[in-house]
Amino acid sequence: MKTLRLILTFYKSFAFTSLMITFICIGLVYGYGEKAIPIIQVLIWFKIITLAIIIYSISKFKRNQFYYYKNLGISRLLLWVSTLIFDFTFFLIAIITLAIKLHETHP
Repeated sequence: MKTLRLILTFYKSFAFTSLMITFICIGLVYGYGEKAIPIIQVLIWFKIITLAIIIYSISKFKRNQFYYYKNLGISRLLLWVSTLIFDFTFFLIAIITLAIKLHETHP
């Protein structure tokens, strides 16, 4: 439970930016309606690229923050893997669910 709390604390440092990008992508899919299927691939790559930029910026500008987590027994790899898997899974589920709903409503 302590580990999960610490991972969530770490995720809060970039959650706003990452979730904002996710919601913008959802808005684009919703705006395109049933024509959104071709742009989903572009949005997935956009999300991957922005996550890479987030990783770079957090690693560069908040590198001292990782000592805090290391002293509490959490590796940098565990922090990044768990938060990125959560964030990207949330993104994929949201985009795919919305695309399916839009496709069902416009046969």
